[in-house]
Amino acid sequence: MPRIRTVKPEFWEDELLGVMPRDVRLLFIATFNMADDEGILRWTPSYIKAQAFMYDDDLGPRDVDQLMRRLSDAGLVFPYVGGVARQQMAVVVNFRKHQRINRPQKSKLPPPSTGLWQVREMYARRDGWVCQLCGGEIPRRLVANDDHNLWIAHVRPASAGGTDHPSNVRAVHRVCGRSRSEAGDEEGFVPPAGLAGIEDSLNDSVNRSVNETVKESHAPSNFEASRDTDGEFSSMNHSLTEGKGKEGNREGKRTPLPPRQTSGSPTVAQTGERQKADQLADLFLDRFRTGNTYGRRQVRGVIADTLRNGTDPDELWRALERLGDNSKPVTPGTLQFAFSEIRSRQSDNVLEMRPSTADTRVAAGQALAAKFREEERLALEASTQHAFDQEPA
Repeated sequence: MPRIRTVKPEFWEDELLGVMPRDVRLLFIATFNMADDEGILRWTPSYIKAQAFMYDDDLGPRDVDQLMRRLSDAGLVFPYVGGVARQQMAVVVNFRKHQRINRPQKSKLPPPSTGLWQVREMYARRDGWVCQLCGGEIPRRLVANDDHNLWIAHVRPASAGGTDHPSNVRAVHRVCGRSRSEAGDEEGFVPPAGLAGIEDSLNDSVNRSVNETVKESHAPSNFEASRDTDGEFSSMNHSLTEGKGKEGNREGKRTPLPPRQTSGSPTVAQTGERQKADQLADLFLDRFRTGNTYGRRQVRGVIADTLRNGTDPDELWRALERLGDNSKPVTPGTLQFAFSEIRSRQSDNVLEMRPSTADTRVAAGQALAAKFREEERLALEASTQHAFDQEPA
């Protein structure tokens, strides 16, 4: 149900919004009304069209989908799939900064899962990469001292009924989150000794970002998916994973940085089905294993079987991306469903060109002028014929 919201004067001066089309800015304001008190809303083109552009006949669901993508690409809205029904949802990233909620109501919509590194990074961006317990900066790259890495903590612990909704989660240092959990009382929180050396970790994070950028610019091949230091959503940095610990990667001390999330497909060497299957499986797991339960043997087996059937590797990678983005299992059935969605979307991308209002008016004017000329011609012919008939034989 739409809600009464406010728009701050600073909205109109925002440089990021100022360069966007007017319809995108209007849609962003509409998200305030459509979102619940947690900033969560349904995020499908048909729903947004019906809520925000119900009287705009010149905007179809495909046009609205493009407006929605502009907001997500700018990092203003974070789309995700949530709930048992796997619904398309979104959260307005800085909703509580835009709105002041007097009597907030509990959300009935599922929140994004904090088990995904994209979600954890989104909350870190929302909180300015600042620990909400000690006030110190959080490294934007995974560092060797795991105590200093990003952690998502609950304001109200899950054991006390706390949820994963945006107002109840915050970005903290891992060691601060553990210390807060052990203390149990936030008022008595004292920055733990594990924060010693945080400056070295921050410098290491910056240096690694610079070094990896240089490495990528001189990369000799494209057999590995590229890694981004700028991110997909504006300044969003896709580099954070949980690292060590119960919920982290137990296979090594340093968790590999997840590759950039793009719509492009990796270059796969055409050196046999076995090597192609290994490469695609490794690329998929490096990117999507964190926060999921994918097993290499099962994923590789499905990929190898699909390649043996003559499937194009680029199309297979796009289907795998779709499954990984939605945290769906990799099986022959889910792959076929992903192929169907991709092919349907490709056919939908062939849009019919709509004439603009000006073009329509010009065409109407030209047709009317042609009609007048035809009438004048017929009248002239009739007059000439009449004069000819009146002449004496």
